[in-house]
Amino acid sequence: MVLLKTTLIASLMLVLGILLLTVIGPYITMEVQVVQSHDIEPHAEFLVGDYVDRPYSLPGGVSVFGTVDPVQAPTNQSGEIQFLVFDAVNYQQWAAGQNSNSVYSADQQGRSNFTFTTANNGLYHFVFDNRNSLYKKYVTFTASYSETSTSRQPDPRTPYVGWAILAIGLLVLAYGIGKKPRISWA
Repeated sequence: MVLLKTTLIASLMLVLGILLLTVIGPYITMEVQVVQSHDIEPHAEFLVGDYVDRPYSLPGGVSVFGTVDPVQAPTNQSGEIQFLVFDAVNYQQWAAGQNSNSVYSADQQGRSNFTFTTANNGLYHFVFDNRNSLYKKYVTFTASYSETSTSRQPDPRTPYVGWAILAIGLLVLAYGIGKKPRISWA
């Protein structure tokens, strides 16, 4: 004789544990965010007389970051340069001498970092404006962007739950089979 209810419950737990480990597990998913860094310009060195425009196509909603390091061409001393970033429409306005809105703007003195977020997909112009200086600038420039994507992946905790249910099911089954039921003679 065995404990019938206990043995049935243990058998159901064993089946559930095996199903979690083999069939159901891959369908239990969780949302995972992955941040990937992409180089726009890993390392550029160029000379700026009046100004230099470096256009790059960027996706929307990404965080762009990098460094600008201007030095005076004849002396290699730290220099100052105006660094601007425009979308395509505002660049055309700026180049025509009209009022424009920059995505990012700063007067860079020596090596400095920048960060901004793109609004839309499209062409962005990185402008190094040196028209306020008598000396040409030698600029070292790097730029990258971080893109966050989300995806659904199988939950890595599911096998642990499956193994736990399987182990508990085995213990309950051993108890159900090994324990002799009380027989009442009433």
